[in-house]
Amino acid sequence: MTQDESKTNEASLDNPPEPKDQEKSKGTGFWSTVQSVLGAMFGVQSEEQREKDFEKGSAVQFIVGGIIFVVVFILTILYFVNSALENAGA
Repeated sequence: MTQDESKTNEASLDNPPEPKDQEKSKGTGFWSTVQSVLGAMFGVQSEEQREKDFEKGSAVQFIVGGIIFVVVFILTILYFVNSALENAGA
C-alpha cells in the first residue's frame, strides 16, 4: 500500500460519505411540510424550497397538510364571524 492510499483510507474512516439513497429516502419533516403548505397558501415560497419539496416530499403529505390547514382556516373564520354577530346583537 502506498502512502497516498493509506491517507485516502484514513480520510474515509474519519468522514464516511453519506449514501445518496439514504438522503433521498429521508423526505421532508413535519415542520418543513407545514412551512411549505403555509408558503403555498400565501403564495410565497423560495425556488430552493419548492425544488426540495418536489425531490424529497410526498404528494400525499402536502395534500393532507393542505386540507387540514384549509379546514382550520375555515373554522377560524366561522368562529370570528359568529362571535362578531353575537356581539352585534343579531
